Amino acid sequence: MVESTPVRLLTTRFSLVRVAWNGLWATLFALSAYYILFRLPFRFPPQQRLMSASYAFGFNNGIAILGTTALLGTLTLLRLLLWRDKSAEPRIEFAVGCTVPRRRSLIVALALIGLLYAGLTFAMYLYDIRSEPRLMWETRHLLHRTWLMDVYGLRPYTEVAAEYGPILTYAPLYMYRLLKPFGASHELAYFACHLLLNLAGLWCVYYVLARAIMPASARVVAFSILAVAGFGLWMGVNGVLVRYLFPFASLLLGHRAVIWALSGRGRTVCWAGAAVAILMLLFGNILLSSDAGVAFALAWLGYALLMVRYDIRVLAVSLVALVTTVLFCWLLLPAAYYETLLRFSEGANNLPLLPAAHLLLYILTMFVVVPPLLAVSVREPATGDILGAALCGAMGVLCVVMAPGALGRCDPPHVLFFGMGASMLLMIWLANISRRLFAAYAIAYAGVFIVLMQVVNLQVFYRIPPGMLLSPHVVANVTQKFRAAAGTQHLDTATLSALDRYPRLGLPFASFGDPAVERYVLSRHQLQPEYYVAFVGVYTAAALKRKLRDVGAMEYLLVPGGFASRPARPDPCWGYLRSLREWFLYPANLPCRADPLDPNSSVKSFIADHYTPIQRVGSWVVLRRISSASTMRPDH
Repeated sequence: MVESTPVRLLTTRFSLVRVAWNGLWATLFALSAYYILFRLPFRFPPQQRLMSASYAFGFNNGIAILGTTALLGTLTLLRLLLWRDKSAEPRIEFAVGCTVPRRRSLIVALALIGLLYAGLTFAMYLYDIRSEPRLMWETRHLLHRTWLMDVYGLRPYTEVAAEYGPILTYAPLYMYRLLKPFGASHELAYFACHLLLNLAGLWCVYYVLARAIMPASARVVAFSILAVAGFGLWMGVNGVLVRYLFPFASLLLGHRAVIWALSGRGRTVCWAGAAVAILMLLFGNILLSSDAGVAFALAWLGYALLMVRYDIRVLAVSLVALVTTVLFCWLLLPAAYYETLLRFSEGANNLPLLPAAHLLLYILTMFVVVPPLLAVSVREPATGDILGAALCGAMGVLCVVMAPGALGRCDPPHVLFFGMGASMLLMIWLANISRRLFAAYAIAYAGVFIVLMQVVNLQVFYRIPPGMLLSPHVVANVTQKFRAAAGTQHLDTATLSALDRYPRLGLPFASFGDPAVERYVLSRHQLQPEYYVAFVGVYTAAALKRKLRDVGAMEYLLVPGGFASRPARPDPCWGYLRSLREWFLYPANLPCRADPLDPNSSVKSFIADHYTPIQRVGSWVVLRRISSASTMRPDH
């Protein structure tokens, strides 16, 4: 007993030294990561003038993305060098068969959340048509595009700007044509389409979690938290779950197709079926959005390369599917569709990274979950399960290639959606390691992307600061703010009929102002269409030039009253700084380093120089091009 005491003391001292050494390395890595992600990008300011807060403040998001990738690679390399016990290498496993034990509770959760989505979507539809608040602006500019496609027959990407995939762009139109015989409006069809796309995203979460090897209770908790966080109150089809989670479900579907082909004992029909499945998954992701298509293609290519050591036919079949997909896309999709990806890769509409809660949680998630997935895929598995290791590697690659979406325009909604797949994988992993770690991460995730997200929504869209939520009269104050944000008073038909005298009217600020006026002009075929809907997509000097050319070709313009006068020259960074403070809930105080592109002020100034008011209709103003002005006198 006496002889064992020095041994225990030595062991304890060694453990303390190891903990201190690990803590030192963790601290050094955290400081390095902070500098690389939040400070270093300011030393390489972007050079191309864009509509971008990052350009205004001199922050290079590309450097931050490269830095994140380098840090993830460093952690992966350290894990390969220092993690000696291959059998204890943490990994995420999925059941290969169709039957997954103890799945009933997850099916019940899926049904309940689906009903919740339906109820919330219908409530947001009623809220939109009755109040039309600023919160629903996303739906307004997307609905305006649907009107142009339906009433005027304009083709997206070539005749009217569209930033998302054909599925997201055409689905509201086809839903309207399907429901039109039942008397449905464009608005109702849009919200019905939004619900179906969101339900498809819910199925993606269900599909991945249902086949993940993890405790049943943790599976339901993870599904519920992700589903509640993923319901975006903004109701834009660009924020539906299927866009961001279908790539992860596609990896699992493609993995099962490969296993089916491998089990076919070399039969050609099995490999042909696998090739068709991979082709359909590739094309489906591309049709959702260009970023999802590129992300899934790169992740699947990584999977195929990792499968070479097992069966090279997987790589051969995958290359055939990739080449065929590229050929189909070249034949069927316009080149303008892919320009949206190029615009954002240049840094358009980016925001600088700040150490706000949502970004810190996302970065921590990536640092914890990605390196083990990549390491276990590179190292020869101790269990011999190369297929499972390859799937882990593909999931890790997918998380990395989706990071630019989260670290570009890095507001809470974009970080939430582009990082949801990584968070789902981390929940699966933590549930198999420690119940306490899983609970801690689930609480943190819910706190940031459910509770804090709604605090941000209240501040941004209703001007309700966080302090007001803690005031003694919170109910009265919040109710007053909601009433003030209830939109505008619609003009009556008699007032709107004053617009009938104009054969064509341009709406350069479409989706701003009273939507009833827009609907009146559109329904009477008076609109003179243009390529861009308001300022959506006008991020570069070339896009602004096209916008001004389209506006200048119109003889009559109809604009909200507040947009008819020449704007005062504002501080180019003041609006961006206020927006950062509201969206990030962070006391940002960045110096302005460049003059960003300002489409709003440029279009207003152009109109003030080339148009004159001739009639006021309610809160709207009709203007006529000065070069074509006639004897019509201003009617104020």
